[in-house]
Amino acid sequence: MSEREPFYITQSKKMCKESGMDPNGIASPKRFMTKQELDIKRKAYGEILSVVSYFSNKLLDSLIETPILISVSDSKGYLLDMVGDETIKSTIEKLGIKLGSLFTQEDTGTNVISLALQEEHPVQLIGKNHYHKFLYEIACYGAPIHYTDEDNILGSVSIMMPIQFHNPLLLTMLSQLVDSIERELLLRKQNRKLNILNQIMLSRTKNGIIITDEKGITVEFNDFAQQIFNESRSSVIGKSIYNSILTGDYFKRVIQYEEKQENVEFKIKIKNGDIVVCLFDAQPIYEGEKVVGAFGQFRDITERYLFDEKIKEAEKQALAGQIAAGIAHEIRNPLTTVRGYLQFLGSDVDDNIAHIFSGLLIPEIDRANKIISDFLRITKPSDEELEVIQVHHFLIDYLWEFLKSESLLYNVDINVEILPTTKYLSILCNRGELLQVFINLFQNSLQAKGNFPLKINICTRLVNSHVQFIFSDNGKGIDSSILSHIFEPFFSTKDTGTGLGLSVSRKIVENHRGTMHASSNENGTEFIIELPVHN
Repeated sequence: MSEREPFYITQSKKMCKESGMDPNGIASPKRFMTKQELDIKRKAYGEILSVVSYFSNKLLDSLIETPILISVSDSKGYLLDMVGDETIKSTIEKLGIKLGSLFTQEDTGTNVISLALQEEHPVQLIGKNHYHKFLYEIACYGAPIHYTDEDNILGSVSIMMPIQFHNPLLLTMLSQLVDSIERELLLRKQNRKLNILNQIMLSRTKNGIIITDEKGITVEFNDFAQQIFNESRSSVIGKSIYNSILTGDYFKRVIQYEEKQENVEFKIKIKNGDIVVCLFDAQPIYEGEKVVGAFGQFRDITERYLFDEKIKEAEKQALAGQIAAGIAHEIRNPLTTVRGYLQFLGSDVDDNIAHIFSGLLIPEIDRANKIISDFLRITKPSDEELEVIQVHHFLIDYLWEFLKSESLLYNVDINVEILPTTKYLSILCNRGELLQVFINLFQNSLQAKGNFPLKINICTRLVNSHVQFIFSDNGKGIDSSILSHIFEPFFSTKDTGTGLGLSVSRKIVENHRGTMHASSNENGTEFIIELPVHN
């Protein structure tokens, strides 16, 4: 014990005397938390108590022969935890000290909890440093704990022991204990901030992120990855990535052979049926020279892919235009000549030969001419005159008049439903060309008829100042593997098809400043033709 008592201890004892405290009496806490309040406070201090407990147990192990009690308080002086010698703990409980007790100098006199919180540095009360004589045989040490990056006290850690075990180095040991506690608390706080930042980055990025450990066990699976794979995070975390059909082999090569994977293209069908095109990259995660995991990401390039496809399609159409311009004149002239001679010779040959001319050769020449006309149509803008026509007028007076007889001829149930909001809207179009689009769709439906009577539904809706014409049937549908190719010139699944019907149809719609899309499943096919409303 130092010869000169610290000023703050002297002042505390003076305050006790002036307040009328009896030094021969026993000072006990007078204010306590309720059980509910204590439970809430201990839960709020859960991390702090856990860290203090870890380091306190290390100190207790190093002083195993010394009867010692370590206590923890909050920033106001409420006792939250006690660990250590059971005899000391039992003794102080008899004095009315228990968890939830409030230590103040007004209630309990000169004590290390209050002084450590007040002075904001380590303090010790050895024997007669206490005001009350019943504590003269006790040595107490206390120190505040706080976040070192902030100037706010979290609470205190105190040590109590019989005075015969007092050692001047114990205050230094307590200071080192608190220093370790504060470093650990700061580290955990920083890790929480990093974790929050990581979660923000992972959740806000437009890339799918997958992170694994060195055994291939998935430890991170962000929101976009969940959308791509249609799997929840909880169903993937903790599972081996090697079991993934899509990425398992790539991650195995990354982890086991340290091979980087770059720009691997995947086409993935997501939950709503859309196709997402992604580039996949993966690389090892190192700690020093040791592989401790793998990082993989999916970059959504669907828009870029579709743009590239449009460029390819435009280039294909431009090439087709060049070819068409070059061959149309060279082919049509001799075809016209041949057709004329066949008609001329038809009257000079016997009936059988004449029948071959009129029933086979001339129709085939006409078919070839039609293919050339269709081919030219998809390679150059239409120069046909446009007119303003109301939606119901086009559907009822033109389209239905044509389809009515066709439906009777082929026994097709056709339903035309015009939404009231679209009935009197006008579109700018070439009536004949737009009619040809629906004729092409009708013919496709006939050829896709399944085992049930064919039903065709034509309806309308208004979407963002555009009228949508929805043409749907209950046919066999189009296989998903070929659906994306149906608008390509010369693509056909029919033995006698030219592969130009849908190409021509889309080109007509695009020439009307509209769009045309298709979707299909085993229950039938739906085409959506969208044209701008004409004001």
